[in-house]
Amino acid sequence: MRNIYLVITCFLFYSCSNYSPDIEAVLKQAGSNRGELEKALNHYKQHPQDSLKYQATCFLIKNMPYHYSMEEYYLSPTGEKYRPDLSIFNNIEDVKNHCDSLINNGYKVVQNELNDLKTVDSSFLVNNIELAFQVWQKPWAREVPFIDFCRYILPYKAQTEQLSLLRKEMMKRFIPVLDSSNVTNPLDACILINERLKRVMRYERRGIPFYPTIEETLKSGISECEGLCNLGAFVMRAVGIPVAVDQTIWTKMDLGHNWCAVLSDGKFYSFDPGENSPAEHVQIITQKRYRIPAKVYRSRFDPFFPDKKSKDDGYDTFLKDPMLYDVTKDYPNKTLDFNIAVDKNITGLSDLVYLCVYNYYRWQPIAIGVRNDSICSFKNVVGDNIFMVASSPNGKNLQFVTAPFYVDENGTINKFFPQTETEKILTIKKKPKKIGLIHILYYWNTDNNRFTSLNYIENTDTTQTYNQVPKNALLWFAIPKRVYNQRIFFIRNDSILYY
Repeated sequence: MRNIYLVITCFLFYSCSNYSPDIEAVLKQAGSNRGELEKALNHYKQHPQDSLKYQATCFLIKNMPYHYSMEEYYLSPTGEKYRPDLSIFNNIEDVKNHCDSLINNGYKVVQNELNDLKTVDSSFLVNNIELAFQVWQKPWAREVPFIDFCRYILPYKAQTEQLSLLRKEMMKRFIPVLDSSNVTNPLDACILINERLKRVMRYERRGIPFYPTIEETLKSGISECEGLCNLGAFVMRAVGIPVAVDQTIWTKMDLGHNWCAVLSDGKFYSFDPGENSPAEHVQIITQKRYRIPAKVYRSRFDPFFPDKKSKDDGYDTFLKDPMLYDVTKDYPNKTLDFNIAVDKNITGLSDLVYLCVYNYYRWQPIAIGVRNDSICSFKNVVGDNIFMVASSPNGKNLQFVTAPFYVDENGTINKFFPQTETEKILTIKKKPKKIGLIHILYYWNTDNNRFTSLNYIENTDTTQTYNQVPKNALLWFAIPKRVYNQRIFFIRNDSILYY
């Protein structure tokens, strides 16, 4: 009888609920904003002809728990919110000086994460859905499948930018360009709009410590790659072009990069918003050695959960973001699957391991692999790069489990175990624009897992000479100042190869 009562109770609960169990579960998380989300759902549910729009509403709401906006501003001593207007400054130095003066005068930086589930209201949601469905009927968009429409045209945001009310304005501004050109597919439409975006925005450092908004990037016309991608994706989606944002951590220079990719006839074509067209971008990432990505990840509005074969170790990294999925294999550069043996005796190793690259003074994870006994395995990695494998036994910090190693284009691996008993002479040129500064040559010491400095025997205006450089060592020639792109290298056949 108890089981029968339970079944009847569950039946009545779901029968009385207006929504599917997955939507109901999300609505419970919305708190006081539940009523706003229900307004949007009921707006379409009561009309059978709006069944697709109802499904689109469910798609957005179901995935809202994974999305948030960054609200950032200066708070004055008297409690007013303030963000600098970049369009009134002449250059980045003026912006930085202005921001410094704010701090000196008692302003504080405030940063909040605003969960979409608790902040998006019904009018914004319905308006966004209506506008998205309007452009889906355009000649260049009407062949986009519904699931791709939901992922790459319907969303009201690309990453963590604040919500924008400019979708209709972007439609009015850019759709006439497409209507007059008679384009019939997303790729051609993207190329045409991207040419127009070159007049609207350009890459330039902003100088303020806040994540850019759509309005700010549009008004000032400048941003770094994330801001350009957010505005580029916003404009493209507003006119019915399915676009996603891709990203990488560089392996042959510091920091990383974001760009966009347009979906056309089932295939993605990468491009830089307001800069390089798909044809130009593919040449850059295949022919410019330092711009070839080792791993590429794409963001979409609904989460991607791969089959988990290993228990999570608790380590916090962007690689575990369910909104990102690995698309390295979709790019033209050859990818590798390779195994590498652990050579560090560390207790408590988890089954998850991290493929790291040396990027801006630290080894940074760019891929997650699995460990089986002493073998670490990684998939879909572009070779001709230097890596090191780490694990996180405590879930907080990384510990290196291998020596640094080089993987060539075919998967051949060479580990850098420095042979201190076999030393060689090396003369190396100083950095052209830093000749007057101190230069230090380091090698990676696999015993203590850090760069160890070497003493030179000769110092000229342009070079330094060393006679105790270990063979088979990973080297780093740097000035003791934190600047970009002081790259590691190794010596092969008396040639210096930088990475």
